[in-house]
Amino acid sequence: MHDCIVCGNKTLSKVIELGFHPIADTFLKKEQIFKPQKLYPLNCLLCRKCGHLQNEYIVPPEERYVENEYSYTASNSQISRAHWQEYCDTVSKYINLTPQDHIIEFGSNDGLLLEYFTKKDAKATGIDPSPAMTKLAAQRGVYTINSFFGKAALENAVKRGGKAKLICGNNVFNHIFNLNESTAEAGHALRPDGYFIFESPYLKDTIENYLFDMIYHEHISYFSVKSADYLFKKHGLYIANIEHNKYHGGCIRVYAQKNPALYNKKLVTQYIRDEQASGLFSIITYKKFMAKIAKDKFATLNQIYALKKQGKKIAAIGAATKGNTLMNYYKLDSQTIDFVTDTSPQKIGKYTPGSYLPILHDRRLAAEKVDVGLIVSWNIGQFLAKKIKKINKNIRLIVPGEKKLL
Repeated sequence: MHDCIVCGNKTLSKVIELGFHPIADTFLKKEQIFKPQKLYPLNCLLCRKCGHLQNEYIVPPEERYVENEYSYTASNSQISRAHWQEYCDTVSKYINLTPQDHIIEFGSNDGLLLEYFTKKDAKATGIDPSPAMTKLAAQRGVYTINSFFGKAALENAVKRGGKAKLICGNNVFNHIFNLNESTAEAGHALRPDGYFIFESPYLKDTIENYLFDMIYHEHISYFSVKSADYLFKKHGLYIANIEHNKYHGGCIRVYAQKNPALYNKKLVTQYIRDEQASGLFSIITYKKFMAKIAKDKFATLNQIYALKKQGKKIAAIGAATKGNTLMNYYKLDSQTIDFVTDTSPQKIGKYTPGSYLPILHDRRLAAEKVDVGLIVSWNIGQFLAKKIKKINKNIRLIVPGEKKLL
């Protein structure tokens, strides 16, 4: 892909190169580990016009969400559930949600957020391409259209519940290739007083905090406020509000509306100035980023190799998509890591892509007498550390990039 998917600019610069990776959220069943797994280049291109960062190679969406069983669930942790409850409460208040207002969520996953909205008497329609997630949402009583986000799905949703007071996509707008078409169609499906809201990892946090493992094939886009503002203005939508939170290491929640009078120019301008001041659109910034993550990689590997030489049993903690980017970039496999642990029933019993490590329940950290745990789900690292220490009080913990055992 050599055209910017936001503005169409062709003069893109390759700024991030992480090698070849499998699709990060493709956790494998046992019979799949004996079959060849496709690897794709994981590189990112920076648009010098609108400031958008995007993947160079785009994996077909059917392969990402339909051919393989999607495993991530919004309800997978206490931290996640609390975040989506806060989202529901904050957004409901901001848009002045009233009973029977229609909410459409694309990438609605297991229906958790829409379930929260229905408790406020809203009408809810989900759109999700994963058959597995659609089934889980149905078990919650959340009506979900099993489809990719687009004109047909939105027309079906509007036919069911009317034009929407809210159309939202959370950690999913950055998964969409046809951003311009999708944004235009969302505008058509909104009421005049409706809001389009997306929440996504914030590019400024990703680069400043060296969160390279937030880069994977499902994440086609890495949004700055500059690129989001450019995209929305093209389609008659105007940013009314931006909220910055620490979820997934740093996300922005962007509220857009059809009414240009609600455009929050002062707030948008301040965000863009901060992005420019941080060097977010400079090639030099990305050279420093690549140098730092390579240095951290070798420091962590040296630590792991030394522990392995001492005969220590090492497990990775958290079967996370971001963890797969980290393990595949670091080239960690069964030669260094014994297994991965998690508590999600969608993941236990499967294997990690690329590294082919078995995923066991967290309880096995005690039963298998694990000496060292590598925390790859760093976004809930403090929560995991307390939890893991209760399971195995003798375990020492490594946070990638850190030089000391916790």
